Amino acid sequence: MTELTGAYLDSVIPIRPEDAHKGHFGRLLILAGSTGYSGAAQLCGAAAIRAGAGLCRMGLPEPVWPIVAGALPECMCFPLPADENGRIGREAFPWIRDELSKCTACVCGPGLGQSAALRELAVLLQESGKPLLLDADGINNTGGHILNCPLVLTPHKGEFRRLLGPSGRHSQSGEDFIRRHPCVLVLKGAETQVFSPGAGPFSLRAPNPGLAKGGSGDVLAGVIGSLMAQGLSLLDAASAGVVIHSRAAALCADETGQYGMTPSDVTTAIPRVLRKFNG
Repeated sequence: MTELTGAYLDSVIPIRPEDAHKGHFGRLLILAGSTGYSGAAQLCGAAAIRAGAGLCRMGLPEPVWPIVAGALPECMCFPLPADENGRIGREAFPWIRDELSKCTACVCGPGLGQSAALRELAVLLQESGKPLLLDADGINNTGGHILNCPLVLTPHKGEFRRLLGPSGRHSQSGEDFIRRHPCVLVLKGAETQVFSPGAGPFSLRAPNPGLAKGGSGDVLAGVIGSLMAQGLSLLDAASAGVVIHSRAAALCADETGQYGMTPSDVTTAIPRVLRKFNG
């Protein structure tokens, strides 16, 4: 297991050219949110912008759309047809297909909920061939049905057990999983581990109980998705995202304390981690 350090970050995050415009830094599509879970979508979108995505388009169930759109002026938020429980419905699929054709990467899952339509969406996104990050309910809606596609999965231990299913819960490691499903796997925890076919595995042990709060994973998903959209390889985006997220959280723990720091604080600290890469 190779330790992730600041040197890794230095090796993969580029200095931005002076003549850059927003088109140079990717177009990220985020599919997130459901009634009662607008905050997850908001945290993910804010983190993606803070991590440098050129354009961030967010597809949100119609009941959630005005909440997130009002909070995130930097993101282009669009309402999607919703089911009776305020989750993305099947009627949204034509719009999603169109947006997938234009994006450079996609994040799906924060606050999404679970339903039969969302299980179909998990397949649709994998079949698109676009670089894809599945987090939280994005993972849960796969039901363990993982296709061979450019994919990053970011489960915590409980989500990983559900992903494995009953037959593999007690016997399969991250390395075993990627041998069966060639993807980049980020196992979140006090020691976060990143697995990828043919490289690594990598680890970052930086325990921070201040991250033990709802929304921390949504921030990480936004950071990694942003780096994917900007053109980093899936492994580099995942590994660099883990380092950036950890370092931003460490700043918050030092300044605010682990009890009081919030995922929003971590998002606000991301630019300080990345400031060294100014041209």
